[in-house]
Amino acid sequence: MGLLTLLQRASLSHLLAFGTTAFIAYWISVYIYRVTLHPLAKFPGPKLAGATFWYEFYYDLFPHKLRFLWKIEDLHNQYGPIVRINPLHIHIRDPEYLDDIYASGRRKRNRDEWFFHSSKTSPMGWSLFNTIDHDVHRVRRAALSPFFSKRSIQALEGRVVEKIDILIDRIAEARKTGENVNLLFAAGALTMDVISAYAFGKDWNKLGEPDWAEEELEGYAKMAQMGPFARQFPWVAKVVIMLLPPKLVTKLSPAAALVPRNRALFKDMIQTAVEEQQNGQLDKSASRSIFQDILQSNLPPSDKTPARLSAEAGLLVMAGTETTARSLAVILFLLLDTPHVLDRVRKGLAQYMPRPDSRISLAELEAIPYFSAMITEGVRLSHVVSSRMPRYAPEEELKYKDWTIPAGTSVMQSHYLLHTDPTIFPEPYTFEPQRWIDNPLLRANYFLGFGRGTRVCLGINLANAELYLTVAYICARFDMELFETERGRDVDVVMDSVIGQPSLESKGIRVKITRDRLKDEQA
Repeated sequence: MGLLTLLQRASLSHLLAFGTTAFIAYWISVYIYRVTLHPLAKFPGPKLAGATFWYEFYYDLFPHKLRFLWKIEDLHNQYGPIVRINPLHIHIRDPEYLDDIYASGRRKRNRDEWFFHSSKTSPMGWSLFNTIDHDVHRVRRAALSPFFSKRSIQALEGRVVEKIDILIDRIAEARKTGENVNLLFAAGALTMDVISAYAFGKDWNKLGEPDWAEEELEGYAKMAQMGPFARQFPWVAKVVIMLLPPKLVTKLSPAAALVPRNRALFKDMIQTAVEEQQNGQLDKSASRSIFQDILQSNLPPSDKTPARLSAEAGLLVMAGTETTARSLAVILFLLLDTPHVLDRVRKGLAQYMPRPDSRISLAELEAIPYFSAMITEGVRLSHVVSSRMPRYAPEEELKYKDWTIPAGTSVMQSHYLLHTDPTIFPEPYTFEPQRWIDNPLLRANYFLGFGRGTRVCLGINLANAELYLTVAYICARFDMELFETERGRDVDVVMDSVIGQPSLESKGIRVKITRDRLKDEQA
């Protein structure tokens, strides 16, 4: 019996030794292949980055925190304009190559599965934003595009202004009470109420909550910070978000719990719309929801299921809230931090808005050159999307100078690196709207604030409406001063989680309302 036990133990130890040896040998062979025989092995870049994703992990997760973007900048300074930054990705720092990466027209560009931890067969890839295939994306986008066209947003303008009026009333109340206002949370309440009302036919009344949209904005920021972890360990992200009970997820991570909680909420709302359609009870009023109309679109039935549309709703609300809110908060900060720009903006508004409660249209604001340039410059410096946005051409080899990039290889440029390139934007960290007037080609050729190509931001017109109108009404009505807000800590981007984020020490962009011009005029 003792001998049998010894033999069993020996067999197990041998098995473990063999398994360990095979595992190590396999990964050594993978690393050797990646740096010698892989189609990308000849491209410039550190061998370690080409061998393993742990190189990126080191700069994005531990011991650094979301800093790989700046390492990429260092790699370009060392290796030149084209660099292999991991086993799968080629990063190009050349603004003249943007239209090849983010192509328009019939040149197909697919989204990168690894970077966006997407899947063609799971909710992680069901939303328009995470749709991988070019042709599937085109069909899904066609169903949503009419709701975000210039014409549709013009029709929505009155409803946007209604929400801005509520925001203005809240700010006026803060002036009376002496309360400070966190601009990001206030802006998030506005953008969330606008997109929820438009998407679902009823807003979520975040503008009426004492803490504005603090929970959602904090949650979205923390979720974005999990992106690099989800890329390195996609199975963990899928288990946490898709399989674990919501109560357990809440205990593990309140931020991650937003995903299953919102998915359940959206699924219930869309299921109600499905049932209303089946029963012939669809709302015919002006406040009907986007998803009621999508159910009557030409999308295939598989794309109209409550599960698929709930994933679409989740990304629509998140993208329609966080990105525009951050841009709005940063623009207001930059105006307060650069008084001569604010003075010129107000002078330009004066002829259209002679009184603090004057009304102005989006079209009128867009026709004021300096105001429009100011918004564009503010979006550039907000770095809402700071990261690289990988695309791959499934059917063509790409040519960059003497390099041939194989079909199916993900290629990218980082938005932040483009928008801070001193050869394009002299003194790139300075808030200077005049640069867009002096060089009208800047916007067409070198602006990535809303993306580019066939996957340009779906909500660009809605975002611009919110930015233009809100900034105009706040500037006409209130005088504000910054309250315990530092640009380096609370505004400047120091972390790249696809969305650019300030320091973890940030206390938010906070202001004190020093004057309500309308109330002072009436007094």
